Amino acid sequence: MGLETATAIVLRTIDYQESSKIITVLTESHGKFALMARGAKKPKGPFSGVVEAGNTLNIGFAYKSNRTVQDLRSADLVHSVSSLRRDFTTWLLLFQVLERITALVHEHEKNTELFLLLQQFLPWLIQQEEVPVHVLPYIQIRCMSCCGIDVQCELSEMAKQSYLHIPSGLLGEVSTQTGEKKFNVSQTKFLVTVLSSRSKDFLTIDLSKNELIELVQHLDAYFHYHIEGYNPQRSQQFFDLVVS
Repeated sequence: MGLETATAIVLRTIDYQESSKIITVLTESHGKFALMARGAKKPKGPFSGVVEAGNTLNIGFAYKSNRTVQDLRSADLVHSVSSLRRDFTTWLLLFQVLERITALVHEHEKNTELFLLLQQFLPWLIQQEEVPVHVLPYIQIRCMSCCGIDVQCELSEMAKQSYLHIPSGLLGEVSTQTGEKKFNVSQTKFLVTVLSSRSKDFLTIDLSKNELIELVQHLDAYFHYHIEGYNPQRSQQFFDLVVS
């Protein structure tokens, strides 16, 4: 059993017994895996306030390939997301993103592009004074590219509606009648804007709450078809809470 080091992003934490936590992390070198953070719930413990969801850490851990939960030995904070608690919408958005990335990556699966996307996204999120909820479907589309299941856009910028054929990933103006999701004019404009460039123009597109919910759910359905074990995430409650 060797001592390993890595930069890790905490995706999820669960309490374990009276004083510890089991944390799920994403790393570039080892993929996604679970760690036992002993004493993390103790106010004066070595991991107290450090091993929280969304934080980026430099970790040292004892790694054994036949273990499902590795042993965390050290954790130094690189970036903290605690400041996001000041804004209810941004805080909930963070967990919507973390839940999806947790579901997209299997245990010990390495996905460098997804790790780098999240590593860039979290500091950006911290720096924003206000974050529109449009960011969630944008991140979904970026995650598709990171997972090798890109949507292929065959639309013009003037398209009034579109259809995403789930099995093939083709986004076009003509219905195939089966295995597809339909998008209205505003949703289509959003998709074309995001898929054609990585500029911030998508933030100016006006989408109602129902349009956002449907857009996110359709994109989740695409993940569900292409990623084994991925189940649609709970987006309805999120939008009910943050969008009037």
